Amino acid sequence: AELEQLRKTNMLVIEKSTASASSRKGLSFIEDRFPSTCLELLHSIPGNSHCMDCGERDPNWASVTYGALICLQCSGAHRGLGVKTSFVRSIYMDSWSHNQVLAMLEGGNGQLAAFFDRNSMAPSSSVMRYRTKAALFYREQLALHVTKVSDSGRYEGRKASRRKSKPSTRDRVNKKKTKPRMKGNICEQASAANGGCQATASHEHTIGLVQSPSLIKVR
Repeated sequence: AELEQLRKTNMLVIEKSTASASSRKGLSFIEDRFPSTCLELLHSIPGNSHCMDCGERDPNWASVTYGALICLQCSGAHRGLGVKTSFVRSIYMDSWSHNQVLAMLEGGNGQLAAFFDRNSMAPSSSVMRYRTKAALFYREQLALHVTKVSDSGRYEGRKASRRKSKPSTRDRVNKKKTKPRMKGNICEQASAANGGCQATASHEHTIGLVQSPSLIKVR
């Protein structure tokens, strides 16, 4: 209920603004404390009981960019990356926008850790792994997914949002019919589509967001 109220408040802000892109560029969305009703869900997400980077228990800070929970010490390292790479918030002390809360509910340490594992980026690489092309790919796809979930209306949970993000059978058939032919195997095609990144031939709903290569590595 608190999350829905925050969404409706921000929608009113948008409606009061003009429709032009220039006027919405500097639009300030309403922020509030992390909804108490969402805290239980946040902490129930796989991997969120420990810091994403060092494994410390009960992390209370977050990298909103990746939807990941981190400890106080690691939050300092993330701040050093710059806000474009990792935007840090305190779960209990800072204010949150609707989309920032959604990023945390749709992300998760387990999901991000699995992505890093597929890209052979162990925790030992710590903060530097967030500067890779793979990390850039992850945060861009998470942002796109969160925007889509936000635009769909009232938040109904992770399962519902992932169900909505999957293309329908008709969409998959139409996409297959209209997909242009590309030279090379699927691995080479994925590499070209992702700016020279290497990718395996298998495809899946990577990080539970969109259909994309299951492995992306920096050359």
